Amino acid sequence: MRELMRELLSANLFVTGILLFIAAIIIFYGAIYLLTWTNLGKKLGFLVTGAAVGGWMTIGSLLYVLYAPRGPRPVQIEGLGPFEIRIIPITYMVVSFIIFVAFVVALHQYERAQEGD
Repeated sequence: MRELMRELLSANLFVTGILLFIAAIIIFYGAIYLLTWTNLGKKLGFLVTGAAVGGWMTIGSLLYVLYAPRGPRPVQIEGLGPFEIRIIPITYMVVSFIIFVAFVVALHQYERAQEGD
């Protein structure tokens, strides 16, 4: 079984990278959700975890946009300019900010619903 898994994972590095990335995301966010679930409950734990992860992604991508790799640009090498290198992080920042706002609004609605009960 061990040899079979080694052969499958070493056959295509792209697939291996995707599988490892998905496993890391599930383990990281799953551990955070598990901690908040045990302390806050199922629904509130999910909302708090989503808001925290969305805010963390927004701050991380904002820092990358502000402090992206810079340096002297060689004349002979054609590459990405200072704006082109920031297009993907800006998009990531906008999407993660939208996710953060959606979770904060859902938290607000959850609190209002709890007050009404």
